[in-house]
Amino acid sequence: MPGHTDTYNKQMSHSQAVDKVRLIPIDLIRPGSQQARRNFNPETLAELARSIRESGVIQPVVLRTRVWGYELLAGERRWRAAQLAELHEIPAIVRDDLSDSEAFIVGLIENLQRESLSPMEAAAGIKQLGEMFELTHEEIGHRIGKSREYVSNYLRLLNLAPAVQTLVNEGHLSLGHAKVLAGVELGEQVRWADDVIRAKLTVRQLERKVAAARDTKIVFKPGKSGDWQRLERELSDLLACPVTVQADRSGKGELRVQFHSLDELDGVLARIGYEAK
Repeated sequence: MPGHTDTYNKQMSHSQAVDKVRLIPIDLIRPGSQQARRNFNPETLAELARSIRESGVIQPVVLRTRVWGYELLAGERRWRAAQLAELHEIPAIVRDDLSDSEAFIVGLIENLQRESLSPMEAAAGIKQLGEMFELTHEEIGHRIGKSREYVSNYLRLLNLAPAVQTLVNEGHLSLGHAKVLAGVELGEQVRWADDVIRAKLTVRQLERKVAAARDTKIVFKPGKSGDWQRLERELSDLLACPVTVQADRSGKGELRVQFHSLDELDGVLARIGYEAK
């Protein structure tokens, strides 16, 4: 749309070279309503506060003037740490030339470039940026200085089940694990995530197990009852490996679990609660 494109190009062409750094009272600053970042680690915040006490705030925050004071567009972590360091003022660049959408972009780009967003915060911010200007993945990547693959991988995280998103944000699952899980059916994601955590699976191990589970085709012998077939399906889903059950009229039989590698065997053992001594 022309209106979106004009605004986008205006933001792209603006130079901050003429902006002057000013000292702004900390108590006049409030976080912006569209800030992508929502979580701040208390320990790293305390570390930054100690650094600020020693050396001051090196990188200025970015603000907009408001009736009540100043809206924080970028640098909320520095602002919070400066408060902990008991500073009364903080260096800032005031950008009153920005619209609401442009202000959001400034904050998002800084957070992405400084890698200060959690994976899910980054995914939500990238999605919002794309929707604001109707951008393709490649165009979003160009705007934030990242590749198209980077953008696509993060947007895929929005396909994760809420419980898995929480595990990713809390650091229990890596971004690599999350990318793999985003390609799994929604109803299976929590089970796979639990397997990763309990068995301490690497990303490569998880990829192999997921691929093996997709390729699994259980062939049932003619005449096998529906109850036996259902049991085999449920056991195969539980163990993520092909399972067959055979039994004669007396009840004597065997349960067979197929695995294609030692890593896959380790996963089966972990699921049934076996621990090597």
